[in-house]
Amino acid sequence: MKRRIEAFTEGSFDLCIIGGGITGAGAALDAATRGWRVALIERGDFASGTSSASSKLIHGGLRYLEYGHLRLVHEALIERGRLLRNAPHLVQPLPFVLPFYQGQRVAPWKWRLGLTLYDLLAGRENIARSRRLSIRRVQSVAPPIRSHDLRGGALFYDALMDDARLCLAVLRTASRHGAIVANYVEAVGFEKHQGTIIGVWAEDRLTGQRILIRCRAVLNAAGPGVDAVCRLAGEVGEPRLQPTKGVHLIAPARGHRAACLLLHPRDGRVFFVIPWYGKTLIGTTDTFAEPGPAVLQVLPDEVAYLLEGYNAYFEETLRSDEVMGTFAGLRPLIRARPGEPSSLSREFCIHEAAGGLVTALGGKYTTFRAIAEAIVDRLAAILGESGHCRTVGLRLVGAPKAPWAEFLAEKTAAIAKGFPVDTDSAAHLVRRYGEEVDAVLAKMCDVPDGFARVHPEEPDLIGEQRWQRDEEMAIQPADFFLRRSRIGMWRRDVLSEPEA
Repeated sequence: MKRRIEAFTEGSFDLCIIGGGITGAGAALDAATRGWRVALIERGDFASGTSSASSKLIHGGLRYLEYGHLRLVHEALIERGRLLRNAPHLVQPLPFVLPFYQGQRVAPWKWRLGLTLYDLLAGRENIARSRRLSIRRVQSVAPPIRSHDLRGGALFYDALMDDARLCLAVLRTASRHGAIVANYVEAVGFEKHQGTIIGVWAEDRLTGQRILIRCRAVLNAAGPGVDAVCRLAGEVGEPRLQPTKGVHLIAPARGHRAACLLLHPRDGRVFFVIPWYGKTLIGTTDTFAEPGPAVLQVLPDEVAYLLEGYNAYFEETLRSDEVMGTFAGLRPLIRARPGEPSSLSREFCIHEAAGGLVTALGGKYTTFRAIAEAIVDRLAAILGESGHCRTVGLRLVGAPKAPWAEFLAEKTAAIAKGFPVDTDSAAHLVRRYGEEVDAVLAKMCDVPDGFARVHPEEPDLIGEQRWQRDEEMAIQPADFFLRRSRIGMWRRDVLSEPEA
């Protein structure tokens, strides 16, 4: 995947997509695999907003059953199964412990009923059936959990992902099918003929070059920024989104053998404790986002809220000075009736403006493929195009043909034997790059100290940056260390110029 700005001016495109998060990436892949000529631009780096600041879960949304969103949950569970097959190196099963405590907002019988329904809605795509856990079993899987008022629990499965790399894999797969994509290119205006959009004026933020991307249709997939793009196109009226803010903490490993779904003692909201990249991920908050430059700043009271929740359940308390990193993201939720942020719709819809701009509103990471199918189906109807979605069984770049567990074990052993890396770093390379790991290793061999660690306590290797620069369009230090790799999220000292 190369950054070729001049390619945007070579003829006309069927579709120009504004936004390089997961929604835009999914639409680019769907349209490109139908044979469309696709352009995609992103004003920052790919997945630099919401799509790299999620809870790292591919899940059906067990908690959405409480609001009666059965269709949403069913669709998400089906899509979860597809992602486990199509990107096994980036999406993998994750066991969850759900402890039951006396006096909690949701009674154990309601949780058990919900889990039974969750299993049924998943159907053949179910990872494994949920089951009851004794008090002792809960304590063995999630140590050291508070025992006072503990009444047992349940075990169920969802899936864990690397969100930024999943988005990148979708974009790179789209690129292989002919899509022209570029980061750091901003939409600054629209070319119109008789009131209808016929092109997008864009500016390369690295060089200042302005270009016109001529196209038959434009998709606004800017996530929380869709309203700003709508205004740029001349639309007026109330905002269509009410973004909410989600904050997460990253702490050292705490001995969790499974993720935990918990209810916050202050307000009864669901939050998660997730083992991720050898660390502990805790989140999330759900508050209305105040517009402004500091909207993604993590505030002390938000950190305190998550620590309060964690420490209410685990005997080994976590202090604020032990937190290794924090991050915040905005959920692009559709504006709905007044109420609590958590009750806002996680649904998705398509808005069509008189001038021809098509805007994607809302959505959920897990269902990005289905959302993209719906978007491109609608665009096909507008453009008079035929053809059907081809992404249901499409494997993303890096997905091995062999069963994942077998591939991981064999490739890790071969790398540890054939290259100057330990087993941890070898496994890390396989998990990050999947079937492309051999090509990555070949580039690393040409980098001085390429097999040395970026940080002595992390498995990331210096030579990876050559691949990330040449094949994954990483440009700025944050691209390398916050999205192509994630080490900068908890080792802030590495956020300097890459060495390769």
